[in-house]
Amino acid sequence: MAIRMVSDVREAPPAPRQRRRGALVSTDRHGVAWALDAEAFHREFDELFTGLVDDRGLIRFRARAAEVWQSDDPGVADYLAGLRLHTPEEWSTGFEERHLAEWYRLLMVPYLRPIRGFRSPVALKDGLPRLGWTPSGARRLAWGREFATLAGAYACEEAAAALAIVLPVGNKGWLHVEDAAAMLERFRSLDRRSFRDAQHLVPVVEDAYEVLAAFVDGAEPVVVLPPLT
Repeated sequence: MAIRMVSDVREAPPAPRQRRRGALVSTDRHGVAWALDAEAFHREFDELFTGLVDDRGLIRFRARAAEVWQSDDPGVADYLAGLRLHTPEEWSTGFEERHLAEWYRLLMVPYLRPIRGFRSPVALKDGLPRLGWTPSGARRLAWGREFATLAGAYACEEAAAALAIVLPVGNKGWLHVEDAAAMLERFRSLDRRSFRDAQHLVPVVEDAYEVLAAFVDGAEPVVVLPPLT
């Protein structure tokens, strides 16, 4: 499905910059993640998306994205630091479909609540196959699901179809509470003897178990993981 396009298309902007604000990055000894109010976020996104039928709708959408982009809320600094985004000035030179993908990730910010995340996602990805996990299962735990599937689960049909086109494969970073519960059960069923030759993975698994247990006990059914960089 092609995205409904307005007339505001001019010179293409340069490649997106990676937004970084080092002074605001969390110094917590644990990893970071965010609980997402997925229903409230997608209500706002759907409303903005359905307005993309004329220039006024585009201006409104772009202004909302710029408002969030300029936020200095330290609670989401780690999330913003990992996103590759064009600036509001670059967005204003002309609309491109890839901007929709950027705005989808960016407009989550007001609906995120910082929570504890995995201390070392890479250690999970690389280490869990030694404990009997499949490589794909280890990657799912460490990096999450594709964001296009989050839109498919919560956005209106038209917005979900458009985002399935513009969100590139590999744009991962969310888990549902049902994912967390299944992974938690997988940890509970681990044979302790599997750690005999992998003692270094004990703290990695203990950390992941604690994080997943908190996910399952949390109020929101969706957790957003740090962006892959």
